Amino acid sequence: MDTSWRFIARSEARCRALEFAKKAAAADCSVLIVGPTGAGKDILARDIHQHSRRAKQRVLTVNCAALTPTLFESELFGHVRGAYTGATASRPGFVELAAGGSLFLDEIGELPAEAQAKLLRFLADGSFWPVGGSQEKCADVRILAATNRDLAAGLDRTFRADLFFRLSVLTIVVPPPTREDLRSLARVLALEIAERYRAPIAAREASALGDLASNTVYRGNVRELRNAVERYFLVRSPDRTVEESWKAACALDLLAQQGLRGQGSDGNFQNDAQAIESLDDLLFLRCVRETRSARELSRRMNRSLPYVYSRLAKLGIKPKDLQSAEIIESASAKIRASLAPHRSMFLQILNES
Repeated sequence: MDTSWRFIARSEARCRALEFAKKAAAADCSVLIVGPTGAGKDILARDIHQHSRRAKQRVLTVNCAALTPTLFESELFGHVRGAYTGATASRPGFVELAAGGSLFLDEIGELPAEAQAKLLRFLADGSFWPVGGSQEKCADVRILAATNRDLAAGLDRTFRADLFFRLSVLTIVVPPPTREDLRSLARVLALEIAERYRAPIAAREASALGDLASNTVYRGNVRELRNAVERYFLVRSPDRTVEESWKAACALDLLAQQGLRGQGSDGNFQNDAQAIESLDDLLFLRCVRETRSARELSRRMNRSLPYVYSRLAKLGIKPKDLQSAEIIESASAKIRASLAPHRSMFLQILNES
């Protein structure tokens, strides 16, 4: 197991958050991580788990914002066969699957009131009832939670005070990265993406990229920075300097933003949006061709398997077709044909300096 911390901190505020995280890893209490979107809360939560006594067990993530009260109960605590229409077999929930490990509740502030009450009962003594079950169960699970909201300001209006105090045995505030943080983050991301793309990058190039990336404002913080660095690798060329490739990557992002605002090169929002989506699909298929494996694709893209399967299904590719170069090439050819009318527009954007 890798014992390094993936959370990057150079500024005083983020270093303070990392120090609190190290204390949390040494303990076994519930932790609430607070900070803006894309600041790295999920990475810090996984770091805490990987450096805790539970590291040999799994850490599972639940996106609370995506679950209704009913779905939350079934996903968290599982259900028995016949519990509701369509429940043809019993299925364990996240709590049972994460037994001995950790459960990361992302966007905990979006949890509906009814679901908050059910979570509170589990936190009190570790007991729960599967949906439709007739027997109480118990699970030893550490809860790590994250939110971009100020839960304390909405206690007993939008969030239960008793649940808040159960979760926040230790609260860690993760601030957005400063320029100093961004420089180091960009260098680390460059090395990580280079390995994923099998595109070696020299230390000098990574350093120069870090300097360039640190001069940009990222509303999406680390998440947006990662996208920017990945775009750099997509447009990187031996015929360009690091600065020219970075400008081309930024121009590609600008094109997408213009399309989303309806200000594309031909004034047609729908055409530009479709072109951008098709380009993304073509880049996705390049990764498919290189990996030929859903699990490897999930690892390389740092996305879940369900996400990979949904992208494949959208392109008409079944998991069993991943070994067929002919099927993948056929899908790529269709997308290249749809992008042909936009070729000059993309080349113009990429060649701007």
